[in-house]
Amino acid sequence: MKKLFTLTIMLILTVHVSAQKFDFKYKGEVLANGSTLSINAETDMFGELACETNPSAAPENGLIVSGKNGAYISGTAHLAILEHTFKAKTVQWCMGGSCESMKSVTELDKTFEGSAVQTMFDAFTIRAEGYLLAKLDVTVSGETQSLYIEFSNGQHSGVHSLQTTEECANVYDLSGRLVMANANASVRQSLRPGIYTIKSGNKARKVLIK
Repeated sequence: MKKLFTLTIMLILTVHVSAQKFDFKYKGEVLANGSTLSINAETDMFGELACETNPSAAPENGLIVSGKNGAYISGTAHLAILEHTFKAKTVQWCMGGSCESMKSVTELDKTFEGSAVQTMFDAFTIRAEGYLLAKLDVTVSGETQSLYIEFSNGQHSGVHSLQTTEECANVYDLSGRLVMANANASVRQSLRPGIYTIKSGNKARKVLIK
């Protein structure tokens, strides 16, 4: 009986430790780990084209990092711009009480705390067609989740899922460096998360590894 009781306690503790600690939420809906949030350009209050994760002053109407069941959380966040083709006067990321320009950098780190932390990633005064694709990694107490954010003004990134029809292909990173040569689909499954170009013969496509 004592042994059964001990096993039960251990099981409860294991479930508690492995339980998810936070969610990405957008307009009140939970976003799955590794999913993509797509936002099209709209005219903002100044009459300019903009893409915003939080266009409203109300936090629940935009993107937030939310502690499970309203729990208070603290952690770190890393935002990386993977692709960016449109011209925007301002690109900024606000989280944890501070805003940073991403006009001249492609990666930033922040710390945050709270039960519902606004994640404001914005591109203001967009003057040309194009798109922006970014990856947000959030870590809370050892748990890391990722969210891809795509802004679009008439164009999209053209990034496909990992699954391709080519049996074997060469894989390149965004800098054009060869990562894998003549790799089949099962081998490509081992790629680290990111965006790659897969070339097979005269065909090439970009793939998103989650």
